[in-house]
Amino acid sequence: MKHKYNMLVETLDKIRLEAPSTYKTYRPSDENQNALDYSRSLAFIHLLLKVKFGKIDFLERHKLITDGSQDGGVDAYFIDSEQKKIYFIQSKFRTNHENFENKSMDSEDLIKMEITRITKGVREDSNEKEFNSKILNFQKEIQEIRDIAKYEYTVIFLGNLKKLNDEQIRKLIDNCVYKIYDSEAAYNELLFPLATGTYYDPNEITIRLLLTNKEHPRLKQAIETEFGSYYVTVVFVPIIEIAKVVSQYKNAILKYNPRNFLTLQKKSVNEKIKKSIVTQDKNSFALLNNGITIISDNVNFSDSTGKKNEGQLLLTKPQILNGGQTAFTICEIYENYLDKPHNPLNGKEVLIRIITPIDTSNAIDPKFIELISNATNQQNEVSEGDRRSNHIIQLELQKLFFNKFGYFYERKTGEFTEGKKNEIIRGDYIIDRFDFIKAYLAYLGESAAARRISEQDIFQEDSFYKILNDMNKHIAMFFAFLIFSKLQLKEKTFKKKSDSIDILGYSLMYGKWAVIASIGILNLNLPDNLNKLDELADQQITERLNRWKSFDKFIKEKNYGSKYFTKSGNSNYELYYKINSIDHDIREYFLQ
Repeated sequence: MKHKYNMLVETLDKIRLEAPSTYKTYRPSDENQNALDYSRSLAFIHLLLKVKFGKIDFLERHKLITDGSQDGGVDAYFIDSEQKKIYFIQSKFRTNHENFENKSMDSEDLIKMEITRITKGVREDSNEKEFNSKILNFQKEIQEIRDIAKYEYTVIFLGNLKKLNDEQIRKLIDNCVYKIYDSEAAYNELLFPLATGTYYDPNEITIRLLLTNKEHPRLKQAIETEFGSYYVTVVFVPIIEIAKVVSQYKNAILKYNPRNFLTLQKKSVNEKIKKSIVTQDKNSFALLNNGITIISDNVNFSDSTGKKNEGQLLLTKPQILNGGQTAFTICEIYENYLDKPHNPLNGKEVLIRIITPIDTSNAIDPKFIELISNATNQQNEVSEGDRRSNHIIQLELQKLFFNKFGYFYERKTGEFTEGKKNEIIRGDYIIDRFDFIKAYLAYLGESAAARRISEQDIFQEDSFYKILNDMNKHIAMFFAFLIFSKLQLKEKTFKKKSDSIDILGYSLMYGKWAVIASIGILNLNLPDNLNKLDELADQQITERLNRWKSFDKFIKEKNYGSKYFTKSGNSNYELYYKINSIDHDIREYFLQ
């Protein structure tokens, strides 16, 4: 998909510019196309290292890139000491969207990988030429790993690999485990997470505990629910430990929270939390704050760390369900005081409640997550739209629309703020959830309801489920929004909204939802292709707008003498487009 590829290239160009000005390889002249293509190929590897391994700093990533002569077929590497894995990365970036999405690596690319020689410490490749300095440094790092026997070697192919089957691939890479990031995975697993700020998921986090003044450092209890059995662990932890985690992961640790990181700012409650921390020297905050609720796949506790009065919590795949504003404010204070001698977070604690499934083989029920999230986010107002943000329907729509059409469905307020700020996403590729659901409601033939309904009402459970009850209709849902977007763009071509009336009747001024309904009633056979959908939307909009003045005349004559179209000549199209009669009139006129 061309615009997805263009977004990727723009992202790579942003990454290139993270390089210091002296790194000319990353900053070639725009006129030197070959050098520009090569710099983007390096930035493509940077993207992988940044998103999958959390290497935020440009220079740290650059040290891991080995691409060049005598590289043993390895373009980059990463040693994961937590997961006990050593990654060998081979990348193939393509310079146009068709090749990027369709062209494959071949066996010659894989044959070049000298994994066994590198891991055995052999300094020369199979042609008896010495590896380059970065590969030699990689070998040195491997040799310094004391428990190397515990490590697994994994090859990452950053590019399409369609010509070879599993057996052939393994033969060529010394039977290593491998992972392929083809074009689809590059879009979905690298570009999309970067746009949402949810990259580098916290697989495991370690929290240091202070055991002083704690007779029993933790409370742990098993609780039976209708969604399964869970352990609940309650413990006071140093505020600064939570601050460090949130500062590092931000949105990635708030996936199940109804709010996202940036929308937690500018709240009056944040100032109260901040004041209760900054102005207090004692540990009063531990009592004054309601704490933080975390859901985690597993939790391990130890009070024997070899350090006096110090314990440790190890959380697996944690997510903050409640207490996001507390976490945000703590993080904000932490970052503001990073370079200052006194940090007001020191010596203060916050209560955390950790929910983990007793049966770790089963995933946590999404309905249980939504239930806990809604129940524990009552103290501060959360919009109905945000309450539904993690519902399976919303998650599926977001995935479908990006995968199929390259559009970003904003299920959570401000979800793509970081992507827009960093110029990864263009605003016209973001789907506003309120406009989207109203457009589809209109497409179903209820244009008056779409024009009247509020965001609070449309996201009430009954309304929300009634409208979005059939995911098989996701193409129709997207098509409805596409029509709405095009009508909005059409409206912007007029200096004033009222200027459109003489040419297009009240179609744009009051009738956008009615126009969508007039197309929806046709039950068109919709193509599963963005370009064809786009063409169909343009065709249908043109046909409808050409007839709209006649439609306005039709409804006026039909309802002549009513309070909307009086005998004295007064016409109130604005009000008429809000009543249910308009839906009947649309069907009568356009289906005759």
